[in-house]
Amino acid sequence: MIDIWTFLASGVCGAICWRIASYRRRGARYRPGVAVCAYLLAVGSGCYSLSVLLAMLLGKHAQGVSPFLLIVLTVLMVLVCRARGNVAAVLRVDP
Repeated sequence: MIDIWTFLASGVCGAICWRIASYRRRGARYRPGVAVCAYLLAVGSGCYSLSVLLAMLLGKHAQGVSPFLLIVLTVLMVLVCRARGNVAAVLRVDP
């Protein structure tokens, strides 16, 4: 059985993956380091979402998620959505 926190974290991770995967550059500069970070973030969040979904469909147990981790994932989702999938804008630090 999957608890509510794990189910919500799976949905948040799916939203992160979907937003990064649907990003369009539209003239933005290509930076390999940021591209690798975006790829890893999309793959990691997407694979977690799929693993929880498959565990739910097969009736297996999925590792539980803390509500505090769900808060961190939700903040990351808000940042990615505000940047319209641009991970460089999320990682940018203005001095």
